Amino acid sequence: MPKTNRFRRGLAPLGVLALAVVLLCTAWLHLGWRAIDVTLEDLAGDPAALRGFTLNGRLNWNFSHDSLHFSLHDGYLDTELVFDDEDAPFLDRPIVSTVQTYAIATAERAAAERSATEVPQLSDSDRTVQTVVTRLDRMYTLSVIFPGQENRIVRFSAGEYTPEEPVMLESQANDYELDYRYDFDWNNPDTAARNSWPDSIVDARPFVLDGVPVVCWEQDYLGKAPGLYRVNGLTEDEVAALPRDGTRGGEDILCATTGFGSLEPFYCPDDAAQALVGAAMADGSSLLLYLDADNTVWADLVDGSGNRIDHQQVTSLPEGDTYSAEVKTRTTDRDAVVSLSSMDLSPSGTENRTSKLAALRVADGKFTVVHCQDQDPANTAVTAVLNAEGNALLLAWFHDAPLPAADNGNQPEDGILLEVQPLTGGASYRGLLRTGTDRDWGNLYDAYSRQRKDRYLTFDPLEGGNLT
Repeated sequence: MPKTNRFRRGLAPLGVLALAVVLLCTAWLHLGWRAIDVTLEDLAGDPAALRGFTLNGRLNWNFSHDSLHFSLHDGYLDTELVFDDEDAPFLDRPIVSTVQTYAIATAERAAAERSATEVPQLSDSDRTVQTVVTRLDRMYTLSVIFPGQENRIVRFSAGEYTPEEPVMLESQANDYELDYRYDFDWNNPDTAARNSWPDSIVDARPFVLDGVPVVCWEQDYLGKAPGLYRVNGLTEDEVAALPRDGTRGGEDILCATTGFGSLEPFYCPDDAAQALVGAAMADGSSLLLYLDADNTVWADLVDGSGNRIDHQQVTSLPEGDTYSAEVKTRTTDRDAVVSLSSMDLSPSGTENRTSKLAALRVADGKFTVVHCQDQDPANTAVTAVLNAEGNALLLAWFHDAPLPAADNGNQPEDGILLEVQPLTGGASYRGLLRTGTDRDWGNLYDAYSRQRKDRYLTFDPLEGGNLT
């Protein structure tokens, strides 16, 4: 009996200790993470200017699957630490991926296959087959990638290319049959071949319209006018199920010159010299920004049937060698804030850049706000949003911290500089959204990576949508 009592007395301190650990962990989960919390510091002006704005994002760590979500709305800042966040450490946005390849011209395939030779490799698992050809087919493969959904892929010919001299093509051992190197490919094209493609053909950001991905085709190229196109693409499983129509070293394969899927014109204005960017807007409409032959930027609002329902002039850009546009992350599909830029290379190689920020809002099938202002080309806003009244912008820039540089030599960023700018000009408020990089808890949380640069902030995108 006494032994049993001593045993119980020995368990009691362990139970108290375990309870204390649980309570401490619970307290930290509810309160301790505040030491790495995102905070808002007012720098100048009236904080009431933040009313009507919403800006959402998260703080991420490269080697952690936790993230700290924040929402700045009507001047209030709400935060929440999420463990094992599915979207951390990287918050993906829909993107267009393109590959430009050179394959055996169809007319030369049979002869090239007969003359192909296998190159000895260091191991039996490696296998490289080579052949020589005099004509090539340029192939363009476009994939639209939406987070958490199957890729949609289109591949079509971009015309034949005849090199000055015969070229060596290789086919490398690869378990992934859809890899462009699976068939014979010219993996080191010369300068003339690389220059045969335009610098940019399609904008990087797709959107969804009635369950179908849409891309902005930028130039009059390959028989396609500038504008918006529906992507009738195949999934990877559907591509893999296509009939084999060629051979490579005796193996039946899907030839790299075989096209599949299609781009269907949805909206291509007649006066477009270059399409800049597109976006999904409220009530099933779409936005297209484009340049005409006089370098005027126009905004068109398009209904679900591809008909223009509003047409507004946005600004003009100086003549340049390249033009670009980017829709900033959004919190509502009524609005789109777009960064516009042109770049002109002088004979001496100096870059002359012009950058502007356009803000647009739609309601009832019409533009209700069309505003454009200059911005510093060397310090463009990371993101920007309109307020509820549609009379001011909240702009955000990364802020360099007065801290020791990270081991990559770059000054770490300790937050986001915010500025409220009425559309009539000037600034009514400035603040700093601090990420906590300069706090002890934040350093401890990053300690295992030993690099402050591994902490970074992203803004939550509105773009997404379900593909059918």
